[in-house]
Amino acid sequence: MQFLEELKAEFNRRVTFRERRPHVLQVVAPLFHEDGDMIDIYLDLPKEPEPKTIRISDHGMTLMRLSYSYDIDTPTKQRIFRRILSENEVLEDRGRLYVDTEPAEIYPAILRFAQVIAKVGSMQAFKREMVQSLFYEELGEFVEISLSAYSPIKSYLPIETRDDLEVDWKLGSKDREVFLFGVKDNSKARLAALACREFQMKQVDFKSVIVHEDFENGLSRKDQTRITAAADKQFTSLANFRENAESYFRREGLTPVVQ
Repeated sequence: MQFLEELKAEFNRRVTFRERRPHVLQVVAPLFHEDGDMIDIYLDLPKEPEPKTIRISDHGMTLMRLSYSYDIDTPTKQRIFRRILSENEVLEDRGRLYVDTEPAEIYPAILRFAQVIAKVGSMQAFKREMVQSLFYEELGEFVEISLSAYSPIKSYLPIETRDDLEVDWKLGSKDREVFLFGVKDNSKARLAALACREFQMKQVDFKSVIVHEDFENGLSRKDQTRITAAADKQFTSLANFRENAESYFRREGLTPVVQ
C-alpha cells in the first residue's frame, strides 16, 4: 500500500509493520511510554488496496496496561478520562481507544494518538491530571451526596456586590450558616482567608470551615498562618473531612434543613 511507504519515509525509515492478523498491522515505531515500553499502535485496514479511511487503534492495550497499577473506578476519574479523550478527538469502544484518519494524514494522526496513549497509559501522568481537578470534584461530590441534608449551595455570594468573595459551599439555614472552602494551594488559601476577614468585617453571621487537600505539604508556612488566623475550623485533608464532618456539624449545632 502506497501510504505505508509514505509513512516509512515520514519516520525516516525508523518504523516497521507487523501483520498480527488479516488487515491488522502493528506499528513498530520509536514511540514510548514514560517507563520506556513501546506504545501499542495498530492499523485496522479495510479490504480495499488503497483505503480511504484507516483506523488507528491500541486494541485495548492502554487501559489493560493502566489497570495493573491504577483503576479508573470512580465517576470523577471517568469524567477526567473522557475529557482527556475528547480534548484530543480520540474515541473509545469497549476499552479500545481509536481514531479514524485519511491515509494522507496518517503520520500526524499517529503522533497525536501516541501522545494521548502515553498520557492515559502512564499512571503518574494520569495522577497529575487528577490532581488538577480531583480534589475539588471529590469534595463537591461528598458535599452534594453525604451532606445533602444541610442544603448545600455551591458558589455562594454572601455579599452580592462582591463577586470576588465567593464561598465554595454554603450549608445550613439562615440562623446557622457554614461557609465551606476547599483549599489545595497557596493562592486559594489567600483567597479564602481574605473572604473570611471581609465577611467578619461586614458582620456576616457564619462559621468558616476549610478543607485542605494537604495542609502540611500544600501550603507555605506564611499561608498556613494566614488561613489559621482567619478560619474557624480546618480539616487537614479531604479524608479527615469525610470522616469527621457530620460529627463536627452536630457539635456545632448545625441541624439538617427540612426540605
